[in-house]
Amino acid sequence: MLDQTSSSNDFDPGRPHQEKALLACLTLLLLFLPWALGTMHVWSQFTALGLAAVCFFVALLPRPSDPVTPGLVKLVRFPVFYLGLLLMGYIAIQGFNPAWRYFELAGYWYMLPINDHISWLPTGTRTAFEQSNPFRYLVILGIPFLTVCALWCGITRRESVFFLLILLVLNGVVLSLLGFAQILTGADKIFWMIEHPARHTVASFIYRNHAAAYFNLMVGLSGALALYYFHEGRLMLRRSDPSGIFLFFSVVILAVVGLSLSRAGTVMGTITLLSLFCVFLFYTLVQTTTKTNKLIATFIMALVVAFGGYLVSQVDYDRLIERFDQISELDDRPWEVRWSATKATAEMFSDNWLYGTGAGSFRWLFPAYQDWERDSAAFGPDRLWQYAHNDLLQFPAELGMVGMSLIFLCLGYFGWQLLARRTVRNPLAFFILFTLAITMLHNAVDFNFQNPAVLTTWAAMLALVTILVRMERVSERRRRRKG
Repeated sequence: MLDQTSSSNDFDPGRPHQEKALLACLTLLLLFLPWALGTMHVWSQFTALGLAAVCFFVALLPRPSDPVTPGLVKLVRFPVFYLGLLLMGYIAIQGFNPAWRYFELAGYWYMLPINDHISWLPTGTRTAFEQSNPFRYLVILGIPFLTVCALWCGITRRESVFFLLILLVLNGVVLSLLGFAQILTGADKIFWMIEHPARHTVASFIYRNHAAAYFNLMVGLSGALALYYFHEGRLMLRRSDPSGIFLFFSVVILAVVGLSLSRAGTVMGTITLLSLFCVFLFYTLVQTTTKTNKLIATFIMALVVAFGGYLVSQVDYDRLIERFDQISELDDRPWEVRWSATKATAEMFSDNWLYGTGAGSFRWLFPAYQDWERDSAAFGPDRLWQYAHNDLLQFPAELGMVGMSLIFLCLGYFGWQLLARRTVRNPLAFFILFTLAITMLHNAVDFNFQNPAVLTTWAAMLALVTILVRMERVSERRRRRKG
């Protein structure tokens, strides 16, 4: 008997026109996110929100053969939909109940308290939408929320899941080649024509650590597809499979992460790729049945390693070593300053642990907590932190435990769905989840989830892998019934 969240109508083996339309909309959205300068600007965030809303409504369209809209039925059964609405409502309350307001005088800005706010409700800040406030965060978080709901309600076929996963990888490869070309040509403009004040742009991203986080997701996803096709090829006794191509893509994408000189990104990407090679080597030696297939697999891996060695040889190691040396330098001490900011953010959360200070309030209220003497010595007298460089603390500091509990429940639902279906036995799903975990680890030293392209892609991958394992579980139960 199927569980309550997986009815026989959830996964339609047909090819309805609505799903084709949904795939077209999702393709446009997922391609737009990274190419629109990481979706870090107001215009791109509103555009992405509009595209996500279109995807959501297309997923709910009725099918001519069904008297009841399957997408709507699945949405009603989807706990993350209600939790997301509660989170949006919670942030809206913070926006409509500000406890601080922005004020400028004589070239300086201040945050002045608002005494007439409702103290027992969540509070936020009254600041410019173009910079950061709760309503700006509603737009940013609305993109992954609508995208996940659209995927959950509208994707009914395995082919659709693999189409989107492969699309993400191919887009990542094209972006990485673009970044590789820009780095080698010494381009100081995005796409060789867009000027941006940021000093460390990579490909279409205005910040190299955001680029590294996005590309590392693609490294892991491409590696997961390589494992899947290799595993399936061995089970089906196929003479060839595309696993070597996806393994090659992983190396190419990781090379750009190294060229970007992102310290944490390079470490996390290297961990991902080394883990992939270990698993791939295991499958090669254990599951390959013939000497010919072993030779082919070994040759492919040697080719990938050789090309990866060439790309790695192009890295400017003097600059990369200099970047890593800054962790312990006494004159610059950026790592020590980061740690100081982390402790100050933890103090900020401790003072506002229940409701938080309000979504998007960090840059406005953190100056009351930061170590001005240390920051001034390292960066100059006007150092202001727009982000904590630690999303694992900044989100709790802004949303409090009430807001974070809603996020934890959303993640817990996906985790329960995955654990209940023995995901560890699925090499594709397991390695995608491993990649998502690596990104979370990276968030401990950076602010990757403040980038809508990284956040939405991460959320979409989590939704897709959950949908896939649910499909396989339903198919397995159907086979048992027929047997």
